[in-house]
Amino acid sequence: MTAFDESAMDRLIAEAQRPAGGLDDLYDQVLAVKGSAQDPDKLVRVECSAQGVTGLDIDPRAMRWGSQRLAETILVLIADALSDMQAKSTELLGDVLGEGPLDLAAESNPADLRMREAREAYEQAMDQAVAELGRIERDLDR
Repeated sequence: MTAFDESAMDRLIAEAQRPAGGLDDLYDQVLAVKGSAQDPDKLVRVECSAQGVTGLDIDPRAMRWGSQRLAETILVLIADALSDMQAKSTELLGDVLGEGPLDLAAESNPADLRMREAREAYEQAMDQAVAELGRIERDLDR
């Protein structure tokens, strides 16, 4: 029977507590991504981030459009800015995690591979812990 490897359990705990491959930094980078859009005349500009609309610049000349056209333009530009932000976030994730990082169903997904490795390490540590507990129980019964 294999002896309980206390250092393996310590390594497992340390690995679980450590940010997964710099994912904290990646999370901060994704939150910092901003998307922007402006109308063809460059009179209205919108900026969006993970917090929502973070900037709206309206040239006074755009006020001549009337409220309906201005409102419609702003709504279209918000959608475009959000789309731009999404594209930039996807590109950032692709650069860091490889192609198709958001396809969690893909077998070669880096996040999925990392989770499988962590599960295997956890199961191995638990098997060792159960075996050690069984040995201790047998020793106590003697």
